[in-house]
Amino acid sequence: MATGRRAYDGTVDDPTANPAAPAASDPPDGLGPTPRFVDDSPGRVARGLMLASKVLIVVCLAAVAYSVWSVARSGILPIWWLVGGVILALVLAAAVLIGLWRTRLPRHPVRFGVLTALTAIGLALCLGLSHFTAALLDFTHGIQPPPPGTVRYDVIALKTHDPDLASLAGAMVGRLESDPNREVAAQSLAQLVQVELVDLEDPTLLASVLTSQAVAGAVINDVYLSLYEENDPAFFDSIQILHQFDVMPLLPSATPTWSAPPQPVDQPFVLYISGVDSFTEQGRSDVNILAVVNPRSGHILLVSTPRDYYVQLHGTTGRKDKLTHAGFYGIDMSVETLADLYQVQIDYFVRLNFGAMIQLVNAVGGIDLESQYTFTTHDGLFHFEKGWNHLNGDQALAFSRERYSFAGGDRVRGQNQELVIAALVRKASDPAILLRYNAILNSLQGSLQTSMPASMITALANQQLSRGTSWQVETINADGSDAMEYTYSYGNQQLYVMVPDMTTVQAARDRVDQILAE
Repeated sequence: MATGRRAYDGTVDDPTANPAAPAASDPPDGLGPTPRFVDDSPGRVARGLMLASKVLIVVCLAAVAYSVWSVARSGILPIWWLVGGVILALVLAAAVLIGLWRTRLPRHPVRFGVLTALTAIGLALCLGLSHFTAALLDFTHGIQPPPPGTVRYDVIALKTHDPDLASLAGAMVGRLESDPNREVAAQSLAQLVQVELVDLEDPTLLASVLTSQAVAGAVINDVYLSLYEENDPAFFDSIQILHQFDVMPLLPSATPTWSAPPQPVDQPFVLYISGVDSFTEQGRSDVNILAVVNPRSGHILLVSTPRDYYVQLHGTTGRKDKLTHAGFYGIDMSVETLADLYQVQIDYFVRLNFGAMIQLVNAVGGIDLESQYTFTTHDGLFHFEKGWNHLNGDQALAFSRERYSFAGGDRVRGQNQELVIAALVRKASDPAILLRYNAILNSLQGSLQTSMPASMITALANQQLSRGTSWQVETINADGSDAMEYTYSYGNQQLYVMVPDMTTVQAARDRVDQILAE
């Protein structure tokens, strides 16, 4: 009888087993051991998932590298944001990679799921950041002024005249002798129909001779039609456009050539804000505000000038004109005229289409401003209370354009426009506004033009994110007295103008100098 201890062979005795019965795995006599057929499909799935997760983490690391490159190239984010983000991304990526490498799916499915989800989220964040910088760079380059463009001309005649352009063949056609592009326009017209051109002194004389049928028609810069519509509606209603054509001006006046290169981001600068109804090469501006910006002190001064201010257009002599008429000769004329008035260098301009205000205000989630008056707009569609109001896009546009509800008319309208701009500045100063970047960029696309270089825009954004400056916005308004005067652009018909009160102009000059010197 054996007395030694039996070696443990890894089996467990089953008390219910019948010792006489053969084991299920025992082969029949003479056949040898029976092979085991094990289903390895769960293992293959686990290995496939592990491989896919490791590929995902490699893709995520590549996305981190691309995001770092794109953000660094844009110059939008502060360097310490960038370095901190890179370190955090690399630490998280390493932790996830090590965790995935050491994970065994059958035993740690929850850990595997969490790590893979973190990797996917990191990848989405990197791609989102890259999209943000690419979209912002495209936008800043897309809002630069276009190259010198064409100017549209209209061939007009009375509505009683034959609407066929060919009916003017051999007839006398008037044009303005003060039009700098009259010869180029004449050459283009000659290719369409042969006429006898007559030079006329001013728009009022042209309207008079056309109405009396002393000439059969006229060829005129398209911007003058809006001037006739405002100041001589009877004549405007009596005419028809026979044909329109575009010419390349000999001396382009709508594309500014004075814009300076970008300056150091800490240096104060003056920005001209022009509000227009539509973008044309030449057109009137109903909003004329100088924004004096001092990044060092965090101070912004908004100087509002009424659209009908009676000023000397830059480079002209003789009659003065309405400030809004300066736009007939291009935005550079508006800039230089305001620079003459306030005796300051204007560094950049921005032109904003009124229609964009609706989308912009809605994109930032509305604005809050303090109205100085309780009023209802003249069309009865909007009502505002004295004190704080929360405005959506439609309300903000109506608030900034209303003038008939106030005894001060255009003076109050300018003040309200400043309130809207100040409210938008407050919104833009909050870093949380970056979460709405896509809606904001879409709202401004095609509705904003600026001469500020893209590099300057991104540098200012970088500075704001670095310092978190809380901008202090101050307003000042030029004032004057109502009058009827002859204007440079309209000739021998008096128009409503506002004669400047030079004490208010001087006060604005002094304050501008103070802000720039801070």
